[in-house]
Amino acid sequence: MVSYYRPTRAEISLDALRSNIAAFRAVAPGSSRLLAAVKANAYGHGAVEIVREAEACGVDYFGVAFLDEAIHLRRSGITAPILVFGYVPAEGLGIARELNIAIALFREDILAAAAMLQPHSSALKVHIKVDTGMGRLGLTPEQNWRSFLERALHTPGVEVEGLFTHFSKADERDKAYTERQVRIFADMEEYVAKRGWHIPIIHAGNSAAGIDTPEWAGGMLRIGIGMYGLYPSEEVNRQRIALQPVMTLKTEVVMVKEAPANWGISYGARYVTPDRERIGTLPVGYADGYSRMLSGKAEVLLRGQRAAVLGTICMDQCMIALAAAERADIGMPAVTEGEEVVLFGRQGAACLTVDEVAKWLGTINYEVVCMLAARVPRIYLRGNEVAGVTNYLAEF
Repeated sequence: MVSYYRPTRAEISLDALRSNIAAFRAVAPGSSRLLAAVKANAYGHGAVEIVREAEACGVDYFGVAFLDEAIHLRRSGITAPILVFGYVPAEGLGIARELNIAIALFREDILAAAAMLQPHSSALKVHIKVDTGMGRLGLTPEQNWRSFLERALHTPGVEVEGLFTHFSKADERDKAYTERQVRIFADMEEYVAKRGWHIPIIHAGNSAAGIDTPEWAGGMLRIGIGMYGLYPSEEVNRQRIALQPVMTLKTEVVMVKEAPANWGISYGARYVTPDRERIGTLPVGYADGYSRMLSGKAEVLLRGQRAAVLGTICMDQCMIALAAAERADIGMPAVTEGEEVVLFGRQGAACLTVDEVAKWLGTINYEVVCMLAARVPRIYLRGNEVAGVTNYLAEF
């Protein structure tokens, strides 16, 4: 097990992960596969470890953003099916085929490059990406997707394993736009069926669709943010699926000092003590993904109480007020070095959610967990026992 020497760490609950996967499996149509999105280092949770646990839970497929992420998984010993959602250049087609990595296909030049690959014992697996209203990647109905699909189906050395689209507004309460996308995609499915073309996996649903409209998922439900225990938005029906946050970000107090009155705290002295005040220093900062934009807004949990982050968050450290946790009137002793601090997650009965951090930043929960830097160790827990530790800085 890899060691780590800094108290800042992300604790990853494998029990919560399993519970979330089971919740989506329960609502997915009976014949539907499950794809786990593990792009961006599994949304900051650690891709290799998450894939291994999710595969043990019966997840059928894994999705990444770029070919490099897929190669990393293969070189880490992952043999499960992998789909690259994003653009793969012509020079990557050979290694994708060699490593049995499926790619999203939506460009004429990439199809032409695939046709020019040297003969091989295995085919290049592709999922044709169609744009039904996301406006990002994929062929629109006006871009002659029918001709493109037919040529792909008849290109030697290319195996069309899938046809897929992505919803733009599935996480909103009003489903009119998503329903329009569903109709467009259904017309495409009907065209394929009438031509007698066999495409094994036709898929559309994301986490939001899995929660609100699993019947629109198609043959494979792609679970991303929901698998990590976070809801895609405040508008999805949270009563349908109970999710458990998988990540808790923790550190500890490494120095306690009593600052005199009129004493500046951190760069720029944005916070100046009005009176004598006890200050705690935490070994976490914006280089860890705890954004400088949280300065003057954030709180943390200390002894189950909210403690304000004071002054400007530094690259590697930040400071907090200790007064809320040092209630002499109710017999609480002074805070000492080594006490646990939770930046998001649970501490006893208290909870500070990723969504709350996201609101302080003016962003979404996806970004908060994805920002977590590689230098923060990930501690994988099963029950109360450590099942594994990943510390990228110690991998040498």
